[in-house]
Amino acid sequence: MFYEKYLKATKEKDSFININLDPALPKQRKNNVIPNKYISKEDSDTLLNFSLDIIEQVSDYCCSVKPNTQYYLGHTDILKKIAKKIHEEEMLAILDHKLSDIGPSNDSALYWIQEMGFDAFTFSPFAGNTQKTVEKAHEKELGVIILTLMSNPEAESMMVKTAVDGEPYYLHTAKLVKEFKADGCVIGLTGFVEDEHIKSIQKFVGDRVVFLLQGIGPQGGEAQKIKHAINPLVSLGRAVIYSDNPQETVKRYHRIFKAKY
Repeated sequence: MFYEKYLKATKEKDSFININLDPALPKQRKNNVIPNKYISKEDSDTLLNFSLDIIEQVSDYCCSVKPNTQYYLGHTDILKKIAKKIHEEEMLAILDHKLSDIGPSNDSALYWIQEMGFDAFTFSPFAGNTQKTVEKAHEKELGVIILTLMSNPEAESMMVKTAVDGEPYYLHTAKLVKEFKADGCVIGLTGFVEDEHIKSIQKFVGDRVVFLLQGIGPQGGEAQKIKHAINPLVSLGRAVIYSDNPQETVKRYHRIFKAKY
């Protein structure tokens, strides 16, 4: 199961750092884009070259890498190669897919996520189907990490201020995680996410659920909130992959986290 894989990876790598792999082509936006040295004639080669190099550079200081489907939509065939490289570097491969659909569509996604070689994926509970998705995923030995309290500012309105049966939506989701035995929660570390929010989620889900913590870096997430998670998986993205030296940057974060946590 995913929890055991998480324990093994964090122990062997002596790290709880996850890298968000969000590679943008220069023609997509102005800032935070793939450097020129990786650019090839074919976009698929550019994305693959950059992704494989980042995976190799961070591998000594991270336990998992999380490619975001949105950045590979035109070239999803390379995700299998990326997952393979992540495993060759002895890290967990998590697909940031935010799956959310009816049962048959979810089943199709699970087939391809397994076929590509990933260990787990992110899941949005808004459309329902949480129980069936977790059950089907576990049959395929895939972990399910559920969007519980995200880091973007709009999440405060949707997940904290919105209520379901008289309780905040994030707590409703935490109960689903516990009830249906999902493997993880996506939780932000940004300003509106209070310490008590994380503590209450942790209380509901128990001590065998991984907390995929988002928002450190450009989003201004507060690292001190990590201490409230029993099984943290702390994501670093743009601050590492678009730095001048990704290896040294993640090494610095690793040293800071080891000293404080």
